[in-house]
Amino acid sequence: MVMAVVLAACAAPTAPPPQIVVQTAVVTSVVEKVKEVSKEVVITATPVPVKSTQDDKAPVVVWIDDTRKPLVEAFKKKYPDKAALIKEEVVDRGTFPAKVLLFNNTGKGWPDVVFAEPNLVSQVADSNRNFPHDLTNAVPKEIIDQFAPGALAPCTFGGKLLCLRNDLAQNMIWFNKPLFEQFKYKVPTTWAEYEQLGELVAKEHPGYIIGALDEASITYIYLWGSRCPLGHARDVNTLYINLEDPKCTRAIKMMDNLTKLGVLAKVGNFDPAVAKLAGENKVLMMVGPSWFGEYVFGGKPESTYYKKAEGQLDTAVPMKWDGEDKNYTGFWGGSAWSVSRHAANLKLAVEFAIFASTAVEYHGTGPTYPAFAPSAVEWRKTLNGNPLYAQDPYPIMEKSAAVMDPLITSVRFNQTSPFKDIAVPAITKGQTIESVIPALQKALVGLASAQGYNVVTK
Repeated sequence: MVMAVVLAACAAPTAPPPQIVVQTAVVTSVVEKVKEVSKEVVITATPVPVKSTQDDKAPVVVWIDDTRKPLVEAFKKKYPDKAALIKEEVVDRGTFPAKVLLFNNTGKGWPDVVFAEPNLVSQVADSNRNFPHDLTNAVPKEIIDQFAPGALAPCTFGGKLLCLRNDLAQNMIWFNKPLFEQFKYKVPTTWAEYEQLGELVAKEHPGYIIGALDEASITYIYLWGSRCPLGHARDVNTLYINLEDPKCTRAIKMMDNLTKLGVLAKVGNFDPAVAKLAGENKVLMMVGPSWFGEYVFGGKPESTYYKKAEGQLDTAVPMKWDGEDKNYTGFWGGSAWSVSRHAANLKLAVEFAIFASTAVEYHGTGPTYPAFAPSAVEWRKTLNGNPLYAQDPYPIMEKSAAVMDPLITSVRFNQTSPFKDIAVPAITKGQTIESVIPALQKALVGLASAQGYNVVTK
């Protein structure tokens, strides 16, 4: 009988029903034998080879603008053995998001490294485009730690580092030192003092201005400087947008008051009317990015504001709002380097992006304030001896770079467009920004929702 059970178990094509298995030595032996056969199959199986998609000899296509050509040449000079693999292309980066969609549809054509603003990187980081490679573990921590505080916040999406900042455009105070001395005014340290200064200027020196309003300055200078939630990220897909938040309304009411008084120009910083006032020495101060000194005030015959450099331009740290733990500032510009997740030579693409954002030998003499702190220290030398400045502006630039608001992150839509379409026309007509808050709120929420964001207003 025992032999019959054994023979039946071995011959059966399927496992016997549970009720047949009895706790005898013979049945246990049968089960162990089946296990041994199973192990032999696993051990002798040959795994299917996985083909690597990476090729360390594949070229790396880099999208740049004309200004970045010397940077590419600097990389090739430092790494001559890799020079032939770097293929730079001068491209209008404004077309970046649309072109990625095209490449995704055709399954080819993606660049490997792209120079573009973080807000453009955010637009190609959505599920439809899914372009950037996550650099979180690709860039050594000791390198990441040397970027200016807050510099990489606009490059961080859902906890992933999707780009490396090239340069900063931290906002700060630019003021005409001889005028302040002549009028016996003090440079404001708080926004309340700034508004008081405007009221005093309107009374004592009508025709002079302390700022200008267009969609960029409204957004980057005044609202971001007030920590207004134009799109604060609650998580990767949720934004807080609320122009009724007190941190928005305090800045809007101040802008409306100073515009009514005539000390905030109703046109932008680059409008001919503002340039004319600067030429007449009637710009008392401006809050603007770190590149304003060289590229707007200038002090050269071709400059927008000052045609001569007479030591008239001085700087001060960003102002503080009452109730905040410290002064915070926004930024106006500043680009970054992103790497494609489609890159066939990912190692070299990442290597180039790290060099492009950190190379002291390039950024030390570059056109704008570097995001990488060691490069910024070297870059300071470019300001030495410039007769435009009343004193070295670098210490103020450095302090301003350290207080960029970490709440300002990149979003997948243009936050300035509602202010261009709604706020600026209202200002031109003599209306207040406060009067169009509902329209601005609706427009911002609509833009965010169209990009797939879940919008909360509380």
